[in-house]
Amino acid sequence: MDERELGAVSALLSDFSIRMNDLEERTRLLKDRLLMLSKTVLKNNGRFNKDLILIKDDITEIKNELDRLKDTADHLVTESSEFARRDELRIFERYIKMFEPLKFATIDDVKKLISKALKEKKQGIIRVRE
Repeated sequence: MDERELGAVSALLSDFSIRMNDLEERTRLLKDRLLMLSKTVLKNNGRFNKDLILIKDDITEIKNELDRLKDTADHLVTESSEFARRDELRIFERYIKMFEPLKFATIDDVKKLISKALKEKKQGIIRVRE
């Protein structure tokens, strides 16, 4: 081989060596990126798992609250059948107005009126009713 051929081969080997170094550098950078992405994915995965657990707990709590609300609604529906209806209240109101319970006298009031009337009778006072 002559020098030209050796120079060409040497240039090719040098070019090949540079390209090989570039490829090795790219491979190293890709490995670093892959490692960094893996760490990020694992970190996010852990965070997502924690968030998922919290969401599951919240869903369980919401389901329990919904069950309690359903029970309360069922209880209210059951109890509402025992409530007085509007027309029943109006009838009751009419009865109260007819009887006028505020004008009823208690036993003590009647005793006081009788004793007062007896005193007045003894004293000879006659009251005229209007």
